[in-house]
Amino acid sequence: MKISPSLISGLCLFFLTPLCFAEPVQLTNASNKIVTADYLQGSNNASPILLLHSFMQTNEFPTVSRLASSLHDSGFTVLSPTLSLGINNRKQSLACEAIHTHSLDTDSDELKQWVNWLHHKTQKPITLIGHSSGGPVVLKYMDDNNAKFIQHGILISMAYYGAGPVASETPEHAEKATKAINQNSDPLSNYALRYCKTYPTYASAFLSYYHWDLQKTINVITKYNDKVSLIIGTSDKRFDNSWLQRPDAKNTHIVTIEGAGHFFDRVYELDLLDTVEELLSNTNER
Repeated sequence: MKISPSLISGLCLFFLTPLCFAEPVQLTNASNKIVTADYLQGSNNASPILLLHSFMQTNEFPTVSRLASSLHDSGFTVLSPTLSLGINNRKQSLACEAIHTHSLDTDSDELKQWVNWLHHKTQKPITLIGHSSGGPVVLKYMDDNNAKFIQHGILISMAYYGAGPVASETPEHAEKATKAINQNSDPLSNYALRYCKTYPTYASAFLSYYHWDLQKTINVITKYNDKVSLIIGTSDKRFDNSWLQRPDAKNTHIVTIEGAGHFFDRVYELDLLDTVEELLSNTNER
């Protein structure tokens, strides 16, 4: 349902909802498509926050929208973009069976646009927060741009590709895509990715995600371990977190929330907010 401006105005007379404060922002990406975000101006002087949604969702996905609203209520400036995923002015989540022209590279490029916009707007270093598959986009941006303008990266329910209980991608998919690339071709074909059993995309686009596997993720976190924190629920069944015990991950800054699942819903919403705010407080005191 589309909410009319008059309805929003009426609500704002009685309730201070996030809609009363959000400033819509539009940019044009490298593919000449409109990309959008909601900007919430805060009341404190802390580092502004850029909050990124998970796989094929939008900034209205409950985990990130609740967190954005709560952080703004606590005084923080928050920017919540919706990645275009190749769709002009995208407003809805993307179906698995849609044709996917986006890649991790284009996702990272859009994130770079929003980082630059937020830094120019506030003239302050930024805290990047990514939920689930927003995490690899955050890490790729940091790796590609030497963490430019980034004070802290917080990865909630961190995702990676190529493994995990709900992962659909396989080495056979990667071999198929690699073979096409080696033949100087980049055809549109059916693959699988994350929870999508049918995921039509191009070979190069598929590989851009597939190659961001657990080892790549650990390598980049280790490279920026002074800037990166992880928040993980102990009941998150979407990824095997036994890797946290590996020697090459021993210096990773990890905060666990007992009993929380992948989306930190219900009673764990406040636990997530408290944990994020504590990390933000520690960052801003440095």
